Amino acid sequence: MMGLALRFFSTFALTMLICASLSAGADIESGTRAYQQKDYSAALKEFAPLAEQGNAVAQLFLGRMYMMGQGVLKDSDQAIKWFKASASQGNAEAQFLLGTMYLLPQKDIAEGVKWLRLSAEQGQQDAQLILGKAYLQGAKELPRDPVQAEMWLRLAAKGNLEFYQNELLAAEAQMTPEQIAKGKALAEAWKPKVPSALAAKTDAT
Repeated sequence: MMGLALRFFSTFALTMLICASLSAGADIESGTRAYQQKDYSAALKEFAPLAEQGNAVAQLFLGRMYMMGQGVLKDSDQAIKWFKASASQGNAEAQFLLGTMYLLPQKDIAEGVKWLRLSAEQGQQDAQLILGKAYLQGAKELPRDPVQAEMWLRLAAKGNLEFYQNELLAAEAQMTPEQIAKGKALAEAWKPKVPSALAAKTDAT
């Protein structure tokens, strides 16, 4: 009798888990559709509870809404909170947006570079571009490194889109042939990394 009850409970628990998962997927779809239609009030209703439950996609959208002031008052602290929650689970887009919020206003260059690198290592093109430009320019907390700049800018330009290609060519005008060759070799050897939520969380502490 006890064994039957345990089997029933296990089946019930599994069914509830599957239903919850399917429901979360439906809510994300509904929220995304509302967001795309600029119905931010409806999007917020869908995303907020899911974000609180730890859904990385909902956290990304919520962070973006706070960053842009879409359906909520613009709040950079809230945006950073939700981007960090999503980024810590390995979401490359959240890592990119979080990195730019730290790096571009020079709020925390080291923190910005850390998150941008995590995103760039997954192949996020804009993260690769901004990281490359950061290494090209250098800063007090980030020594100038033309070889790293060449590698990331070359990776960003891999799709041959004109904008990224022009950024690479403009950067190479500030490099020596040796620096370009070294960076090109690194780019050719580069492989995207599988996101590691655990690694990101460790780095964030």
